[in-house]
Amino acid sequence: MKKSRYTKIFTRSLTAIAISSVIGMSTASAEDIRGVISVTQGVATDIIVKAVNVDTGTTRSIELDDDGSYRLAKLPTGIYEVTVSKGNRVLALEQVRVSLGKNTITNFEVAAPSNDTEVIQVVASSVATLDLASSDSGLIIGEAEIDRMPVNRNLTSVALLAPGVVQGDQSFGANTASFGGSSVAENICYINGMEVTNTRNGLGCGELPFEFYKEFQVKTGGYSARYGRATGGAINATAKKGTNEWEFAVTGTYSPESWRSDDRQIARSNGGSGTIYRDESLDELTQKEMTFSVGGPIIKDKLFMYAIINPKSTKQSLTFQPSFWDHYLANNQYRKRESSGGDNLFWGATIDWDISDNHRLSYFGYSNRSDTQETIFAYNNNGEGVVGNETGTQIRKRGGETHSISYTGYITDDLIVTAMAGRIETEYETSASNIACSTVNEARDNVTTPAVSCGPGGAYGENNDTNTQYALDLEYTIGDHTITAGIESQERDTTRFNIPTGPDGGHSWTYYTVQPGASIQGNDGVLFTNTSDQPQDYVRDRVFSNEEKGGGFTSDIKAYFIEDVWTLSDDLTLTLGLRIDDFENTGVTGRVISSFTTDVAPRLGFSWDPTGDGESKLFGTFGQYYLPIANNTIYRAASGVDDRTTHYTFTGVDPTTGEPIGITPVNGTKSNSEVVNSTATFPEEKTFVSNNAEPFSKIEYILGYETMLSDEYSMLVKGTYRYVDSALDDYCGQYSNAHCLMINPGKDAIFYTDADDDGLADTDTPVKYDNATTVQLPKGENKYYALETTLKYKVEDFSWTASYTWSHSYGNFEGAVKSDNGQTDAGVTTDFDFPALMDGSYGNLPNDRRHVLKFFGSYNVTEQFVLGWNSTLASGRPRGIQGGSYWSTDQDLYGSYGDTYYVTQDDGSITYHPRGSNGTTPWTFRLDLSASYTFNVKGIDMRASLDIFNVLDNSQPVSIVDNYEGIGWTAGGRNQFYGAPLDWQTPRFATLNFEARF
Repeated sequence: MKKSRYTKIFTRSLTAIAISSVIGMSTASAEDIRGVISVTQGVATDIIVKAVNVDTGTTRSIELDDDGSYRLAKLPTGIYEVTVSKGNRVLALEQVRVSLGKNTITNFEVAAPSNDTEVIQVVASSVATLDLASSDSGLIIGEAEIDRMPVNRNLTSVALLAPGVVQGDQSFGANTASFGGSSVAENICYINGMEVTNTRNGLGCGELPFEFYKEFQVKTGGYSARYGRATGGAINATAKKGTNEWEFAVTGTYSPESWRSDDRQIARSNGGSGTIYRDESLDELTQKEMTFSVGGPIIKDKLFMYAIINPKSTKQSLTFQPSFWDHYLANNQYRKRESSGGDNLFWGATIDWDISDNHRLSYFGYSNRSDTQETIFAYNNNGEGVVGNETGTQIRKRGGETHSISYTGYITDDLIVTAMAGRIETEYETSASNIACSTVNEARDNVTTPAVSCGPGGAYGENNDTNTQYALDLEYTIGDHTITAGIESQERDTTRFNIPTGPDGGHSWTYYTVQPGASIQGNDGVLFTNTSDQPQDYVRDRVFSNEEKGGGFTSDIKAYFIEDVWTLSDDLTLTLGLRIDDFENTGVTGRVISSFTTDVAPRLGFSWDPTGDGESKLFGTFGQYYLPIANNTIYRAASGVDDRTTHYTFTGVDPTTGEPIGITPVNGTKSNSEVVNSTATFPEEKTFVSNNAEPFSKIEYILGYETMLSDEYSMLVKGTYRYVDSALDDYCGQYSNAHCLMINPGKDAIFYTDADDDGLADTDTPVKYDNATTVQLPKGENKYYALETTLKYKVEDFSWTASYTWSHSYGNFEGAVKSDNGQTDAGVTTDFDFPALMDGSYGNLPNDRRHVLKFFGSYNVTEQFVLGWNSTLASGRPRGIQGGSYWSTDQDLYGSYGDTYYVTQDDGSITYHPRGSNGTTPWTFRLDLSASYTFNVKGIDMRASLDIFNVLDNSQPVSIVDNYEGIGWTAGGRNQFYGAPLDWQTPRFATLNFEARF
């Protein structure tokens, strides 16, 4: 062992350990204390290293290995007192922090006389700043540090602090993020070891009130074999636990509408001169919440509890467009939402039982159910916008309950067992007071009196998910190897009934204008054309029908992994992992409709200290990652819903219901005037999945270098390359069965035909359709290159992190969901449905933000007064020009729907506009500031803070309508809202926070 290796390490003090750091995260064990005891003279035997949690008394001890190393594995996060002793004599002591996902390296140097007496001298001790055994990438930050900065109180805002993470499209909601160029539906979230990802479509995660969180770990790449079911990133959080001291806390947050900027945006048609498209001028939002928490010992040093309740109130008003066609439709509703009272009371608890020093049992549970009362009014977008009469009310039921039990057992010094069992229940039901009125959408050009429904429209019915999950890990240390093997199991059940509002089983009417010579696409070519020399108004009626309109759907998911963290030397560590996932999906009839066993996915990494002084490391990873089919995909494919759209002429509009009067099918009969979107089929796997298909997967390479520039400065440089190895999406073209087919685009399709559309194979022999001559789809491509540079500075009163990321995300599809049209149907977007939709699709993808600079930190003006900031400067997203035209009428190429990259000009010519060829949206800059003050009142620790978000009130558009031709993929029409902003930056707002602890 080189003495010089520790000479510099020993100069690092405990204050150099930053809770927030852009670092490689441990792939060995999430919470280890490890290190080396170097004996400079003689031989020291029978040395014991012990760690005691100063808050709970949790104790772990281990005898020093022959090579002088030790490892105290899988410790709960917190502050520990580490002692080195021989017999009853304490030789050294150091206090350290164990943070989520980060090895804490604590080294000691002692001197023993050569005559083996019991006198041992402590020369030095140290806590290393770099975790030299780690090789994956991301961010670790604690709730206490976030409190010092202006960060919105949700997991996405925490993730956005990490390099390589960008805000997702607003059509998926405000709290989604793209990791490394992936779509926002490819991430995974854990809280206290429970996966809390939205398994319906992958969008978002279960959330806790911020006071309940303790630490956060954001994995942006290179994560170990124990993590799967994600091709984007991972968010791992822990909840607070009780300690040996009883603590009571009250916190509050207040953000009134009066503290929000009055500078609200309005977007209009026809380049800004026409009717209102989007109107934020009437938006209002007031939020209030409090938390009451208590934590402490039920039995000192043995049994602990922490409990929290979170009453909250939200009042919101906004103009709204509920239709899927929001790129073509103006706001037509004004909604008031209110949630408060007992139906919105969050509660949560943790219970930890240290049965002995070697066995720990923990409970974690919470309820985040919420009922939002929504009142809907008509909204007329003419002039300055007019709010009309109330059309109905509805209750939006969201959230649910989560419960888990976990066990950690230190069977021997070398063998550790961890196990977890849990269940999550989530509700998505919306119940309307008025279900007799049909949904009505208005997309006609320059209409004076827009058609308005007499009710809220939409759909209703039972709608919930449950996720029952189990996990078992075994970790064994032998020599220089730490080997972990595990198995995971999840049963994801969805119950969904989608019953449209309106008479006769439900209708959705959309009024639209077709320009002279423009045409509407049907299943077998052009459905009809406006042959007149004047614009003509039509109405389409979309009807969903079957007896049940839904049912129950199940995904059975299993995973197996093994990983070896091999310490070859003091300077070099290898991580060698393998993982296999099983995905099986069952439809409403109980019939399996898809099943996959992945290839063995490698997860390999290395970490090398090139100088041997513990102040720098070169690290790299290689991995393959798989994404399961979301339950929403199973619903779309196997719910037995018949979905048809019929086009009509009409003579008038009912002023009460908004429904058309005097309708006539455009081609004389209903059957000749309809487009079949899907049929009421319950497919089996042989007719739904190509039998050579592989699950969705990505390959990733990372190479990085991290170094301590001085006691205060550290720097990280990292390069990333990701690409889709196997895309899995639905093909609905000429050679598919009527219910579409899951394939790997670009490969030959091999499946069993279902000519009678009963879901069952017609023959015992599959048919092969050559991709080059029949299916004609390109290979699914999605590539991401990035170079990240991060600089950190930390002293006792001042710390900041600055990062710059250059990245390029390009290919012919975004991933599981689609920002181009806001489609949340994970895995079954319009991508690859027909060859024509992919002609021109190659280019810069929606999550391409070529340049992103992030700068955040805090400064102690005094011991009590702290200033914080959080800022992001980002280049815009790519823009395109999308149409409904195509250069060919070949039915092998084009179907009845979908945005193309071709536009019919006024002279009848068709022009080509490949993806991302229309520049970008503007650059955006956001600066958030905070100020906090701590004080004590009669023994109560108090803290007050003010957070101001978007201080400069910047309001650049973050999404713009790129759909050039008319609604419903009208070839030759014009979308009056082309070029109008869909969303802008959130206007300036402020939040007042307080807390009291005693």
